Amino acid sequence: MRIRTIFLVALLSFGIVPASFAQDTLADILKKESSNKPFNTIATFKATRILLGHSVETRKKNVLEVSAMTRYWNTEAEQSNSFVADRMSARFGLEYGISDRLTFGAGFSSVGNIYDTFFKYRLLHQQENGGNKISITVLQTATYNSSSGSVYTIVPNDSFNDKLAFTTQLLIARKFTRNFSFQIAPTFIKRNTEFWPGDDQNHFALGFGARYKVSPHVSIASEYYYVANPIQSINTYNPFALGVNWEMSDLMLQFKLTHTPHFVEDAFITRSSRNFNFRDGNLFFGFHATYFIQL
Repeated sequence: MRIRTIFLVALLSFGIVPASFAQDTLADILKKESSNKPFNTIATFKATRILLGHSVETRKKNVLEVSAMTRYWNTEAEQSNSFVADRMSARFGLEYGISDRLTFGAGFSSVGNIYDTFFKYRLLHQQENGGNKISITVLQTATYNSSSGSVYTIVPNDSFNDKLAFTTQLLIARKFTRNFSFQIAPTFIKRNTEFWPGDDQNHFALGFGARYKVSPHVSIASEYYYVANPIQSINTYNPFALGVNWEMSDLMLQFKLTHTPHFVEDAFITRSSRNFNFRDGNLFFGFHATYFIQL
């Protein structure tokens, strides 16, 4: 009986224990290899827009984003205040992830009755563990300004082609820490006709955007665009915005202060005719809600 017990102990020692040791060793090797492999950085920005313009983020494949943007402001006339604000503008849009890298979007803005479409393609993902240091996304937009005779529109013209404008951006961003992200956006805008005779039809700008996370679901964001060759026929100012992002599951809320009522790049970058200050008619309060649907 004693010999049988010794035999069983020896069998277990030379059979099961080494096998268990081998499994542990294999798991450690796989874990080490996995931890050393570069992987994509996520959530450089939580939304596809920083505040005014686009971020490097694209929608995931088969995800539909429904968004509504509004701006409210007062006029300079005395006793003109209605409930909340004197004036309001809005944009309603859809974005769809054709793939994890490619997003298509379209929308309509009430200011100038502008229809817009765009494509975004993620060229490069920032990676951890020695991979890519930055993210790069290309944005191409096209807008059609259907109104005539408004201070927000181009020179009135019945030609469809003359009411088109295009914006090309290279969005370059880096997530420096889990809380702080920064983006620059070299921008080229082409308008098919002058805003006013003698104005440039092509504009160059450089955008800057940042986001700082202050809690698990709340972050502060800011955005600014420097325009190298602004419109000369009217006084314009480089667009600036300051705001707060609030994440709630599949719903993202953005609250912003800015000095432009426009929503599309060729308009808010080149045609912000008010300065950023707290006088009536200059400061715009913006609200942006996005909801995500997995199709």
